[in-house]
Order: sequence, then C-alpha cells, then structure tokens
Amino acid sequence: MDKKEIRLNQGKRKSLVLDFRRHCESMECDEKSAYEKAKVDAIDTIDSSFKVMKEVVERKYQLDDVAELQRLQRKYNTVNATGTDSCFFMNAEDVKEVDQYGDEVEKTKHFSYHLDGGFDSGKDTRRYYSGSQDSGKNFAYAMYRDEMKAVGLNPDCNIEADITYDKGADRYDRRSNPWLATARNDNEGFLKGRSGSPDRYQEWEDKYQLNIIGTGGCRSRAIPCTDLEFAKFEMMHHAKQEVVKQHTAWIQIVVARVDRFKEIVKTMTKFSQVEDFAKQFGWVIAPEILADKIGMDLVISIDDAVDSIMNIGKKAPSREEKIKARILYNAQQSSLAS
Repeated sequence: MDKKEIRLNQGKRKSLVLDFRRHCESMECDEKSAYEKAKVDAIDTIDSSFKVMKEVVERKYQLDDVAELQRLQRKYNTVNATGTDSCFFMNAEDVKEVDQYGDEVEKTKHFSYHLDGGFDSGKDTRRYYSGSQDSGKNFAYAMYRDEMKAVGLNPDCNIEADITYDKGADRYDRRSNPWLATARNDNEGFLKGRSGSPDRYQEWEDKYQLNIIGTGGCRSRAIPCTDLEFAKFEMMHHAKQEVVKQHTAWIQIVVARVDRFKEIVKTMTKFSQVEDFAKQFGWVIAPEILADKIGMDLVISIDDAVDSIMNIGKKAPSREEKIKARILYNAQQSSLAS
C-alpha cells in the first residue's frame, strides 16, 4: 500500500476552522485571563454591594413593619402592601447632579441585581432597562459561558454579530437575522431552564432579594441613601460592565485569529500543510478530524488496483497448471535444503 497526500476540500477546511476556533478558545492569553478575573471580581463586588443594599433597604423598610404587613396579607387576601424585589431605585440624599440639559437634579438611579438587569451607564440612568438582547443578556451570557458552551450553545453570538455589523460587509437588521435570533432563543431557553433544567434567572434572583413595602413600579418608592452608599451600588454596575467588556475583548481576539486562519487555510492544498501549521501553533487537531484524514490516507497502488479488478471472476487453475506449480515448488524447496 502506498501513502498518498490528502488534498483539502471545502468540507475539511470547514471542520479545521471550527476545530481551530476550539483551540483558540482554550489558549491562555491576557484577554482571557482578564475575563476570568472579571467574573470572579463581579461576584465579590455584587455580594459586598448587596450587603450594603440590605442595610439601606431595611433601614427604610423596617423588618417589624414588613412582618406585620406579611401577617395581614396572610389574614386578608385583599392586602397587597409588601413583596420582594431585586431592583431598587436609590436617591442619594442632599446630593445634586447636573443632567444632560444642564439643570440641577436629584442624584437617583436604578440598581438591578437581576441576572439580566440593565447596567449601561450610557443610557438614561433614571430609567430601569431590563435585560435587552444587546445589553443585559450579555452579562448573563458571559457569566454562564462555560455551561452554555458545554451544551452546544453560542454565548458569543452578540459579540460576533457586532463584529460582522461593524465590518460593514453585511449590514443586516439584527432583529430579523435568523442565525442571531436562533442563537438568542436557544440561549434564553437555557437561562430560563426549559426542558427541566434549572432556571438560572430565578436562581440568581433568589440570592439578591429584599422585602420592600409599597406597590407599583420601583421608581414610586425611592429609597434614601448616602452618597458613599450610592457609590458602592455603582461599583456593582461597573463590575457587570467589566465582565461584558472583558468577554467582548477576548472573543474579538479569538474571532480575529480564526478569521485570519480561514484566509490561510484557503491557500493550503494538502493536509500535511495544516499539520505543520498546527505543530508550530501548539494546536492538537481533534481526533475525529485526524481519523477522517488517516482513514483516507492509505490508498492502493495502480498495480494493486489493476490486480484487484483482474482477479474478480478469475478462472481456477487447470490440472496441468497445478502440476507445474507443484514441480516448481518442490524444486525450490530442494534448492533451499542443499
């Protein structure tokens, strides 16, 4: 059997690009380290900020009053004066700030402890922005990225869509892009716990709930706090922003490397060229791709191919041919013995 150089085709190139993406995500780099650190720091900052929030909220809504209202709600089903929330509208007392029109206004802001809570300081901070697909969901995607990747989801979809959009090559309406819509829907199913899996939104919210008194939207119950406490709450939002920022920076590097490899692999015609590249890049090509390559690597020679066809239906030797073959065999054996 002779070895024949395997030539690349479109299918093999696609498999190699996908596997190279896997390798790039596994590589250590400053951007990946910063992203991993940002996730750890975010949990610490959110937890410490929530302790302060608990003190402030319970200073406003005293536990004895909450307990009494809860008792009345259990006794009278018409009473609905207290409940739990994870988003709080805070007012830094005796502090003024200048709005976009140059007017002095009270220093107020929503602080969301939801997994998909808004945190974009570039927007009107007096309004609460629930987790939009291109803002709040990015924090959830970043925090649960490993778990989502493990089940075949794409938590990087918003970043990849932004990269494509910014290139200007395909300026699509992201709201109607089928690939992006499918990725987001699948991600949402994971986060909401469809098909019997845990509800990540609820699990997250359960850790950051406080009793409040009042009905209506949370803006109707502004909770007073000091400017220092307000600053600690802002640190929580900044920590969320940092996770999204570092996740984005890392995936941008990964996508850029993969895009460059796509161009390089187009110039390669032989599998051995990819193997040489992989060795220098520290990339261990996936076993299934190598198995496919090895399975096609050994091919029979031209002579073997001809013989294999000619032997199909070949007639059995005649009696005379068998006798000649036996005489020749015996002569060879006698020669060897002497």
